[in-house]
Amino acid sequence: MNYVKTYFLDIITKHFFDFGGKEGRKVFWLFVLNCFIVNLILSAILLTLAYIFSLVILLPFLGILVRRLRDAGFTPWLALLLIIPGIGGIILAVLACFPSK
Repeated sequence: MNYVKTYFLDIITKHFFDFGGKEGRKVFWLFVLNCFIVNLILSAILLTLAYIFSLVILLPFLGILVRRLRDAGFTPWLALLLIIPGIGGIILAVLACFPSK
């Protein structure tokens, strides 16, 4: 339970609209993994629930992405690459893999 609280619930509740600071690779990727698992489970139950979850998680995901980009030494404005379908997400995934500076 501590794992879920640390890497998922705390980010959603305490850092819901937090775009300041930095975030490490481990926290970012475990949050993404938790979101993927929850979305997969909700998709199996009812697709509408998965869409609602995706909308709820949008702001915390953008916040943690901006903090991760800043921690890797990139400008947070690169998060706008999400607007580009397909290739934008791939570029951001690669940038999120860079070590902290």
